Amino acid sequence: MKSFILTIIFFLLLVTQTLAISPINQGIIKEAQDHAKLKIKDSLQEFLFPWIAYEEKAEKLNAKTEHSYLYTPYLLIATDAREKILKGHDVTIVESEEVLENYSGLLSFSTLLFGEKEDFAKDASVVIKQATNIIKAYQMIIPAEGEKVYLDKGQTVFNAQCYFYFFERDIRLDRPIVLSIITTDQKEHNFYFDLGTMK
Repeated sequence: MKSFILTIIFFLLLVTQTLAISPINQGIIKEAQDHAKLKIKDSLQEFLFPWIAYEEKAEKLNAKTEHSYLYTPYLLIATDAREKILKGHDVTIVESEEVLENYSGLLSFSTLLFGEKEDFAKDASVVIKQATNIIKAYQMIIPAEGEKVYLDKGQTVFNAQCYFYFFERDIRLDRPIVLSIITTDQKEHNFYFDLGTMK
């Protein structure tokens, strides 16, 4: 009897600790759609805030700080629903399932990087570090040239909007990860995500 109770307690702990990036079902799809409706008046930046990570050495956090968004299946559904609602369309379960099909089995990152030369990100090396595991990106979309921008003190830099995709199967979805990027200028850019706390 004692071992049975301990097994139940262990199971409950396991379930409560892995509520993060969990398999999607119709209940989760509906929840993500409802989240979009609830937050429809938020700016896009406010809407995406729970899924952002800033570069770990950032001195201040604002729109001109390197950052990365992790597009979990939940966020993919919510952002698609938000776009449809803003255009005056209803969103259906079937449409959300179609969105998921395009990213099935992938973790997707949208990452903004800054560098001093136009082509600073062109041949970047991109991995996820999780404990002792190093996982290479399955696919990367990196612009050949960054866009010129001006920082607060008039300094000219270039930014690159990049997209990185990793196979979910290679990653423990209940553990922290670091998205680590070494750009062509040999600078390392690290973004910490605690997958265990993200929907």
